[in-house]
Amino acid sequence: MSNIIIQLVEQLCKQNGVDSIRADTDNENKIMQHILQKNGFVYCGTIWFAGSDKLAFEKVLV
Repeated sequence: MSNIIIQLVEQLCKQNGVDSIRADTDNENKIMQHILQKNGFVYCGTIWFAGSDKLAFEKVLV
């Protein structure tokens, strides 16, 4: 189901001229990390948000 949601978000972004999607998640959230990587998101680094470190992922839409 998560793959379908990500595909729909990608279609919506492309239709609206968005070139990339970024998602941040907690280091402990291994399921979300797996879902993002499985759908072509690439790890970009660590950011600081809401008082803790988050892992940043991005997918460039072509």
